[in-house]
Amino acid sequence: MKIKESLEDFIVSEVAEIFPEGKGEFSLYLLKKYNISTWDALGKIAKFIRISMNSIGFGGLKDKKAIAQQFITIKNGPKKDIKTKEFELIYLGQTTKPMSKDLLLGNRFEIRVKNFRVEPKRLDKEIELVKKYGLANYFDDQRFGSVKTSKEFAAKEIIKGNYEKALYLMFAEASPVEIEKNRKLRDCLKKHWGDFKKCLEFAKLSWEKNLFQFLAEHKPSKRTFKRALNLVDQEYLFFLGNAYQSFLWNEILKEILQKLGLNHFKAPYLLGDLFFYREVPENKWESIKTLKLPLPSPKLRFDKNSSSIDIPKFYEKVCQKEGLENVSQLRSFIKGLVFKTYPRPAVIFPENLVWEKLTDDEVKLIFFLEKGSYATLVVKRLFYGYTHS
Repeated sequence: MKIKESLEDFIVSEVAEIFPEGKGEFSLYLLKKYNISTWDALGKIAKFIRISMNSIGFGGLKDKKAIAQQFITIKNGPKKDIKTKEFELIYLGQTTKPMSKDLLLGNRFEIRVKNFRVEPKRLDKEIELVKKYGLANYFDDQRFGSVKTSKEFAAKEIIKGNYEKALYLMFAEASPVEIEKNRKLRDCLKKHWGDFKKCLEFAKLSWEKNLFQFLAEHKPSKRTFKRALNLVDQEYLFFLGNAYQSFLWNEILKEILQKLGLNHFKAPYLLGDLFFYREVPENKWESIKTLKLPLPSPKLRFDKNSSSIDIPKFYEKVCQKEGLENVSQLRSFIKGLVFKTYPRPAVIFPENLVWEKLTDDEVKLIFFLEKGSYATLVVKRLFYGYTHS
């Protein structure tokens, strides 16, 4: 099974509660991008029309290797279209509010799946099961780009007080800048870790330069590395913490599905295996179909009457596997590394899910997903469910 071999294999179109009002200080655009991340596209737009990134409002981050359409607003932006090789900006009109994630409803997907020979009746069966029982709403690989190489979380090392290792993972293994652009810095740090002066010239961002200048000027110690962490961009730290929370959330959901005794199959992802059920007995379905699991956070408090499942014990079990006593230990005392929580549905239901056969070994899936969920999970659930049926 293969997806994303070419841009046309993965098409995503944003659905949002925003429209031209004929008035307002915000210019509304449809952004079409091709093989470029949302962040890079917005950066190039800001540079092209000479504005701050803070002037641009957007709802969500779309896959890089895709044809993606999303809405953005620019405060007092140009009332015209802009076109380059990597993106198109189509002016739609003026609106009184900026685009934000609060206005995002979800995304419509068209995905070509190759090397997938199917018997129509078997795939129809899997489609019907997904429509009836949904699928486990994990965070997929896209959430974990910062640990793609090391498979280790800098946030976890900070919590445990391993500040030097955390910095190594953040900069020598991952990068706050797009991976290819910061390869020289990462390669230098891997070769000369500890001799930070040698790598200063490769730092792209001003706060990176300040951080490595600080490390170059101070004697290595636990205190020095902790102070250096406080120079890291706070948004980047929050992003790293959120990735670790997402991993813990995945593990908690897996534990719950196993404890419920559901027949399941495995599907690989970056950090191991995800467990998917095909169907759920009626006496257990009520417990899971409306289940919402909050992201692990030190301030998390559980409503004991909200579910028939003893949810707190699963959080404690996963934390203990990670070497933490419980969620209260998700504290860092580093500015920016905070673990906020919100409830996430354990199950998602793709809407208007259909498929069509393109060739003997290629199919197209079309469906809508609410914001925050991953289309690649739908593909995995159907493909691995089909092969295990």
